Amino acid sequence: MHSSAKNINIINVRITHKTARVPLMEAVAFKDKRNALKAIRSMKNVDECVLLQTCNRIELYIVSEKGEKVAKKAKDFLAKRAGTMEKEASKAIEYFVNGDSLRHILRLTSGLESMVIGEDQVLNQVWDAYLEAESAKAAGIILKHLFMRAMSVGRRVRKETGINKGAVSIGSAAVELAESLLGKLDQKKVLVMGAGEIGTLVAKALARRCLKPIFIANRTYARAVKLAENLSGRAIKFDKLEEALLDADVVLCSTAAPHYLLTKDLISKFMKQRQNKNDLTIIDISNPRNVEKATQEVEKVKLYDIDDLQLIAEKNKQKRQKSVEKAVRDIVSLLFSRAEEIRQRELKKALKMLGHVDAKEKKIIEDLTFILLKQTYAPIVENLRLAAKDDDKRLIEVAINLFGLEPS
Repeated sequence: MHSSAKNINIINVRITHKTARVPLMEAVAFKDKRNALKAIRSMKNVDECVLLQTCNRIELYIVSEKGEKVAKKAKDFLAKRAGTMEKEASKAIEYFVNGDSLRHILRLTSGLESMVIGEDQVLNQVWDAYLEAESAKAAGIILKHLFMRAMSVGRRVRKETGINKGAVSIGSAAVELAESLLGKLDQKKVLVMGAGEIGTLVAKALARRCLKPIFIANRTYARAVKLAENLSGRAIKFDKLEEALLDADVVLCSTAAPHYLLTKDLISKFMKQRQNKNDLTIIDISNPRNVEKATQEVEKVKLYDIDDLQLIAEKNKQKRQKSVEKAVRDIVSLLFSRAEEIRQRELKKALKMLGHVDAKEKKIIEDLTFILLKQTYAPIVENLRLAAKDDDKRLIEVAINLFGLEPS
């Protein structure tokens, strides 16, 4: 039973891509989330809990009357899962209580905490985490209200700010990584392992770049068939992976399997039998990893994981930032250019109406009109520059429409 409302604390304990690399995240990750929920819920003073686990974050949301005490206990619980890396995990695990927890989940559903700022997948991931907790009878009315509110805010932020406009998904970032490593993918033979949400995003991003059929493998064969049909690909059963691996140029893996699907021994065997003379590039964006790290020791095999995607995400962020800054420079230039034209035209009329004006008086009038123009537009320009810094596209679009500007 919940304590009185004044004693209720909402706690967030997390380890994410911001503080930890893949091996550490993998060590902390839960293979059986339902059992994990039961273990957390059974802790002393834990009234409700939700576990959010994705490829780049593991977060606990807990309701308890003992805020700080339970937060530290939950942090220790996660850290101990890291085994020999417990000390490193303890440094990487963060926690918030009450107001900070609320702000964090709102930032999370708004896409501000994602590796790819503004991506939409986090909304489904957050809601799925709540539904799993509800099904396991770990979540109650307080977390239900919190998660429903967070979902509502996340959708509203996207609708009103356009933060997700032009944002790529983790799946798209994985494909961009493959493209940066292999060049154009239009003639490459590609195998996608996993037809879940991320696997689907990977496959769709590939379909826009590949001319050759995409092979799609999934534990549930019917799901692989459905996705393959939509993308003109070819579904294969997991026990028939050999056919695709023998000829693939790149493998993108994003399944929910709690164990390795591709091991060093398995890949070594396939590499000896391959007809394809190219290197085999494997990109594993699963958590826990589905590809054994030792696989990279096999000759002509290149292995990449979620950590490598951060480079792509950062590159895209910088590209969008430069694009926004250029738009603002264009707007400011057009704004001043148009204002200066008006100033010169009206100044000419005023001087004509005044009749004889000596050079000193003319300069005073010119300086006055220029200062008025500059002071009038200075706060507008400053706000536009701040909007560029904050990547506030909505404010910039409003300025464009308000002043009737069309920057290049």
